[in-house]
Amino acid sequence: MENNSLKENRDDEVIVKFENVNFTYKNSAKKSLVDFNLKIKKGEIIVLTGESGCGKTTVNRCINGLVPEFYDGNLEGRVTVCGMDITKVSLREISRGVGSVFQDPRSQFFTLHVKTEIPFPCENYGLDREEIQNRVRSSIEDLKLESILDRSILNLSSGEKQKLAVASVYALKPKIYVLDEPSANLDGKGTRQLFEVLKILKDRGHTIIISEHKLYYLKDLVDRVVIMKKGKIERIVEGKTFVKKPSQWFEKIGLRQVELETLLIPEVSKNIIDKENTQVLKVDNLAFGYNIGKKLWSNVSFEASEGDIIGIIGKNGVGKSSLARVLMGLEKQRNGKVYIYEKWASKKTRNKNSFYVMQDVDYQLFAPSVLEEMLIGKKVNEERVKKAEEYLKLFNLDDYKEVHPASLSGGQKQRLAIAIACMQDSKFLFLDEPTSGLDAKNMKIVSNILKDLANEGRCIFVITHDYEFALNTFNRLLWFDDKGNFNSLPFHKYSNELLYSKIV
Repeated sequence: MENNSLKENRDDEVIVKFENVNFTYKNSAKKSLVDFNLKIKKGEIIVLTGESGCGKTTVNRCINGLVPEFYDGNLEGRVTVCGMDITKVSLREISRGVGSVFQDPRSQFFTLHVKTEIPFPCENYGLDREEIQNRVRSSIEDLKLESILDRSILNLSSGEKQKLAVASVYALKPKIYVLDEPSANLDGKGTRQLFEVLKILKDRGHTIIISEHKLYYLKDLVDRVVIMKKGKIERIVEGKTFVKKPSQWFEKIGLRQVELETLLIPEVSKNIIDKENTQVLKVDNLAFGYNIGKKLWSNVSFEASEGDIIGIIGKNGVGKSSLARVLMGLEKQRNGKVYIYEKWASKKTRNKNSFYVMQDVDYQLFAPSVLEEMLIGKKVNEERVKKAEEYLKLFNLDDYKEVHPASLSGGQKQRLAIAIACMQDSKFLFLDEPTSGLDAKNMKIVSNILKDLANEGRCIFVITHDYEFALNTFNRLLWFDDKGNFNSLPFHKYSNELLYSKIV
């Protein structure tokens, strides 16, 4: 069943209720929510999706009380959570009933060890010691955390960190879970772990609200999908109907695909490698390790040409980021050599010729406005300002050029960081998970712009777990298998089945 109006729910079943809600962040000219009405029943899994900046995160912030208590602004209408009006109770009261898991779980950890992190929220609320022990035991058993219990948080994979974040919230026994793009930085294994945790929560009758672009892993869980646009609900689709929609439907309304297995490697990706381009990089028998005597990876050799867009894939922890950091001169290899245009290239030379977009782009944004951010590091003149404005328009950020970067949504920040990379003259671009937080439309925009840059003679390396993006973008792949063995192949040498197994 699909509708553009809201399904009527019995009020005794409703646990979250938005009534004619409008919200504008302080110092913002645009409303983030516009005439927003939504009822969520007990035990439902609701997915909020839509293009970057459509208001998904603001909905979550209303539910967990961060709006208006932490994020100041003008709130009109009424939001009721667990029977409480969010404007009339404290954030502390709301948080007893609503547990939040953020996109980057590191931002909500307070200790360094799994055993001490799980009980921390309960201790913070002053619960009885015996009660805390019982709740921690339940979290460990119910969410199957025994295998990571004795480990440092610093040594956990992204999926394990996400699982731990849910466990620490689970110990508080909230009625509602709010998750903000929980799969954004997860590999295939981590995403499967997230699915398992969500299934456990669903089976136990919890209400779950997930803000998400990647939809494939939720297809067997979701009850309703709320599709948003410019702060409004565009349509609501029942879960069973949603998963049966054809791929053309998702493409038409700008959503990520649900059935990834049916996607094919485009012919354009197969044709890119037919170009005879100049070899720009040669890597000969590189090895790297953080600890003396122990190598993270070795025997890495490959060649790259002008115009290549090369994907670096593999599960979390196998060495993708460290390989990129060695190639760009931020880390020193144990042995082996790197050549640029057939000349040996030192760390300094590699670094001078490279630009890096980090996974967490907040570390790279410094200026008081989006336009000023685009102009950092180079002499500002009329031509450069014009070039910056053109890129902002390409990335759908031209309406935000006077806005502070901290006010942007996660996807908008991601696009800004990539736009900044486009402004550089570097021969090599390195991007770490550039599509986290990006909807289908903006993912394709990024893919097309990278192809344009490659056609100018750049060589681009991208670390990703994004199958849709990989299909549409790369002409070569570098990957580490589960044992750390290195492989390099042209994209067209992969079958869809093999590629799917390596990324998803």
